[in-house]
Amino acid sequence: MKSLRLFFFFLLALLVVTAVLSLILPVSQKIEKTITIDAPATMVYEHLARLENFNKWSVWNQQDSTVKHTLSGADGTVGAVSNWTGSPEISGDGKMEITLLEPGKKVGHHITFIKPQKRKADAFFTLNEINGVTSVTWNFELATPRPWNIFNLFYSMDKQMGSDFENGLKALKATIEKTSVVTKSEAKYAVTPMNFPATSYASIRQLVKWADISSFYSQHISILYSDSVKQNLKPGGPAGLFFEWDEKNQQTDMAAAIPVSAGATFANNIIRIENIPASKAVYVNYYGAYNKSEAAYKSIDKYLADNKLKQKSPVIEQYITDPVMEKDTARWLTKIIVLVE
Repeated sequence: MKSLRLFFFFLLALLVVTAVLSLILPVSQKIEKTITIDAPATMVYEHLARLENFNKWSVWNQQDSTVKHTLSGADGTVGAVSNWTGSPEISGDGKMEITLLEPGKKVGHHITFIKPQKRKADAFFTLNEINGVTSVTWNFELATPRPWNIFNLFYSMDKQMGSDFENGLKALKATIEKTSVVTKSEAKYAVTPMNFPATSYASIRQLVKWADISSFYSQHISILYSDSVKQNLKPGGPAGLFFEWDEKNQQTDMAAAIPVSAGATFANNIIRIENIPASKAVYVNYYGAYNKSEAAYKSIDKYLADNKLKQKSPVIEQYITDPVMEKDTARWLTKIIVLVE
């Protein structure tokens, strides 16, 4: 009987200690890794803002040849989701959602692990550029709710997985630094194939003289963002849609546009929704003033001719850099996307 009583008190003490430790121990585990990339923050941000790019350099995807991804929503905008399914021993099943986009500064993800174990995590990439070199810090925080946080005493996620995050950042660095951009000595641009996702754009479309493009765009993009706020929408980054480029009359059928969630509506009757279906496409990352992109377009034209590809309408320009924040036009990043058949 005495030994049974001692065993009871031992269990009680163990439960009390466990409860106390559970209350005072953190309810998450964190990893923080940093790397420097020889590229401007706008270029790094443009890459990180797309889930499709993350899936290409992620070390876990490289380790699992069976993993498959499905994208939903407009990639590169808040709310876009990448679902994955793969080997239970490596990838399992889960999804990653874009939760934060601060152009040139920060990208946030919420990750839900579904199989083999249900877990939730948040991750952030924070960018800091100095003299054209960008420091990228990857913060990852995995929730370990009570009472399971007691196991944080015996398991260090940083020790077990820290090298994966370091290798991931190295892969990101290698991917970005080998990307060709325009040089000062010659205007040559790398043309890259991509899968353009189905995207809905809130737009204001008009036939515009070339000389009036800038004023038309600046006037109407502010209307789009203002009305999006009124509709409680979370629009993506600004874009220009070019449906026709008339050399003879020096005018263009174009639209100031912002990506919005499918099914969005506006009370303002000058705003229309352009639904662009998913399509094969090519793109160029162009750095410079908006009116000096001719060489970038010539690179795309040559690529289309060499590969016997037929262009579709519209041409999409995604304006990654905010000219209000960055005064140096040489650092303005525009992603020029041409849809192809």
